[in-house]
Amino acid sequence: MKLWCVIAVLALSAPAFAQRPAHSKYPDGTGDPDTITCRTPQTLPGQRLLGPEVCKLNSQWALLRKNGQDISADGSQIIPDPKNSAVTPMNCTTAGGGATSGGATVCH
Repeated sequence: MKLWCVIAVLALSAPAFAQRPAHSKYPDGTGDPDTITCRTPQTLPGQRLLGPEVCKLNSQWALLRKNGQDISADGSQIIPDPKNSAVTPMNCTTAGGGATSGGATVCH
């Protein structure tokens, strides 16, 4: 009887074990927004060593790409996406203001 219980528990939990993160050299967030995709390790700048694998939800990768951003090779910071040349830098100026206030920052 115990053997059947063990087999039943394993059979019911098999789908949970089968779900593994997807891997990509350049995850762009396509697919199910709730699926985890891992970026393969990248070479650290000025070194021959690889940084860590970076894993995020597809929805997070999509937001990064939409904003023209990426994760650094060491996985520690958000950086401009070197592959996204379509994003133009914002031109920000200060508009208005008086003697006591600095005005509002306006970006185009």
